[in-house]
Amino acid sequence: METYTEKIDTATCPFCGGEIEKGNRFCVHCGNSLPRKRKTRLTNRFILFGIIGLILAGAIGFLWTKGLESKLVGKVNGEEITTEEFTKRLDRAKKFYESRYGQNLFEGEAGKENLNRLKTDLLDEITTEKILLQEAKKAGYSAAPEEEIQKQLEAIKNKNGLTDVDLQKMINGSIEDLKKELREGWIISQFIEKNIFKGDQVNGNVIFAQWVTQAKAKARIENYEKLEPVSTAKASCCKTGCGGGGRPQPLDPKIEKEARAKGLEYYEKKTQKKAADAKVTNFGCHIQVDIIEDGKIVASLTYNGEEVQEI
Repeated sequence: METYTEKIDTATCPFCGGEIEKGNRFCVHCGNSLPRKRKTRLTNRFILFGIIGLILAGAIGFLWTKGLESKLVGKVNGEEITTEEFTKRLDRAKKFYESRYGQNLFEGEAGKENLNRLKTDLLDEITTEKILLQEAKKAGYSAAPEEEIQKQLEAIKNKNGLTDVDLQKMINGSIEDLKKELREGWIISQFIEKNIFKGDQVNGNVIFAQWVTQAKAKARIENYEKLEPVSTAKASCCKTGCGGGGRPQPLDPKIEKEARAKGLEYYEKKTQKKAADAKVTNFGCHIQVDIIEDGKIVASLTYNGEEVQEI
């Protein structure tokens, strides 16, 4: 009869040298506790720590990126629009409109919509400026003559009878900040006149609008500011386009005549059309000039006593 003997894997005790069965926790000869292999457990633990480390690194990177974006309103072709820059411009614009249309302009539900509209317009304005400056610098317009900037600065102060301190309060910034804006404005104006209009001043508005539309289509524009969509073109001073609650108010005939003339002059220059009519209405918060062709309103403007602006 064939005898079957189970083969047992053995090892040597590190303490007494006796032969022991592999896997035993204690030596049967000397009784010492035998060391166990921990390679697999340690390896698994290192893998676990590695995974946790990657997750933490990813989370930290995400939070850092979000923290960076929170300091930005957006980017234009990689150039940042900082929250500080946007806030300064917004504060200045709010003061301007409040001085023109009243201190309660941005209060209540209507005020929220006015503020949203202002933010939307301002962000679009800054975006356009960034594109214009970038293209102007590519075309070689990198600096403005300091004597021209100083001349513009003095003109602003003299026209409004302001000291340097008064001017800084009005713009909510330093004189150097204003000079920087004037330099950029000079560069942009030179670029527009020589590289966009190219001598065609008559059709300038149309040419410029087309250029901006094409430039924005090509640009990489990132917006981080959460803004509600602006539904219709209304005067920024009122929610419904009739700040007088739907009831037009009396208007000085002289002002009505001036507003009508300015509105028609503006529209004729823009479109080269001379057959239009104009209707002037005082809505309380603003004087509106509606340009009419064939019985239909084709454009709406606001009149501030000196000039008209499109709504």
